Amino acid sequence: MDHQDGQRSEPAEGGPLEGGPDEDRLFSEANAWHFRLQSDDVRPAERAAFAEWLARSPAHSHAWTGLQILLHDLKEPARAAYAGSRIASPRRPAATGMRRLAMAMTILLVVGGLGGWHGPTLYQNAVADQVTSTGQRRTLTLPDGSTVDMNGDTALALDYRDGERRVRILRGEAWFQVTRDPDHPFVVDGGAGAARVLGTQFSVRRENDRTTVTVGEGLVEVVAHRNADSSAPWPDSVRLHPGESAEADAHGVTGPRAADPAVAFAWRQGQIVFRQQSLASVITALNRQWPGRVVLLNDEAAERVVSAVFALDRPDAVLDALERGLGVRATRITPYLTLLR
Repeated sequence: MDHQDGQRSEPAEGGPLEGGPDEDRLFSEANAWHFRLQSDDVRPAERAAFAEWLARSPAHSHAWTGLQILLHDLKEPARAAYAGSRIASPRRPAATGMRRLAMAMTILLVVGGLGGWHGPTLYQNAVADQVTSTGQRRTLTLPDGSTVDMNGDTALALDYRDGERRVRILRGEAWFQVTRDPDHPFVVDGGAGAARVLGTQFSVRRENDRTTVTVGEGLVEVVAHRNADSSAPWPDSVRLHPGESAEADAHGVTGPRAADPAVAFAWRQGQIVFRQQSLASVITALNRQWPGRVVLLNDEAAERVVSAVFALDRPDAVLDALERGLGVRATRITPYLTLLR
C-alpha cells in the first residue's frame, strides 16, 4: 500500500488530492490525525506515529496539506471564495471537492463543539479525586470499604473528613455498594440533588442540571437542591425502594418511577440496553460511552424505535446493526466521527 502510494503521480501542488479511493482514504486519515492532535491527552508516541505517517509518501504529505488548506479557508470564507474563483483546479472533480469540503466542515464543527464543552471538563478533572475517560470503566474501594463502579467520562470528588462519608459526582455516572454504618450516613451529591443512604446498592447519574438516582437494593432518600423561588408542585425529597428511580433538578424531585436494574446497570457488564427508545436518544446514550461522536443527520429516522442489547466495546457492530435494522447509513469520517444518514 505504501509502495503504491509512493509511485502515484502527485496532485497539483498546494491543493487537496484528486478523486479516487486511495486519495479519499488518505484524506480521511489526515482528518483523523487532525482531530486526534487537537486533544489535550495526545501522547508523545502518537505524535511520533503521526510524523511517521506524514513521511510515509508524498501522497500522505499532500493529503495533510490539502486538509490544512480546507480548514484554513473555512476560517476565512471571503478569502476562500476569492481564491477559489482564481485558482480552482480544473483537474479536481467538483463532487470530490465538495465532499471533502463537507467532511472538513463537519470535523471543524465537531472539534469546535467539543472545545466549547471541554473547558468545564478540564476544571472538573482538576478538582476531582477520580476520573474516567469516555469508554473507560473503573472500580474503586473507598476509605470506609464501600465500592464504586465508575462509568465512562465520570469525575468524582471524595470527602471523608471529620467522619463524613460524602462523594460528589462532578459529571457522569457511578454505581455504589455502600458499607452499612448507622452513625455515618453515606451521601452522594449529584449537583441538582443528593442521595442519602446507610447501606445499599444504587446508581447516580449527573447530566446537565439533572440528577437521576436508581436503586438496586435497600432504601435511598433523594433530596433536591431546589431553587427557593421555584413554584413547581414537586416534592423536595422522595424515598426509593429497589427497582425505583427518581430525578432531581432545581424544581424538586419527580418520581418514584419503576426502573429495571438489568437495564439501568447494564453498563457495569459492558453492555447498553434499549427498550422502545428513539434512535435520537440511543445516539445520545452511545456518545456518552464512546470516544468521538456519532452525529445523526437523518431527521426522519430520529424517532424510529430501537430495542436492542449492544456490547459497548464493539461500536462497529452497533453501527452495523443500526444500519441493517433501521435502514440508516453510517459514514465513518474518522475514527472519532461517524455520520448516520
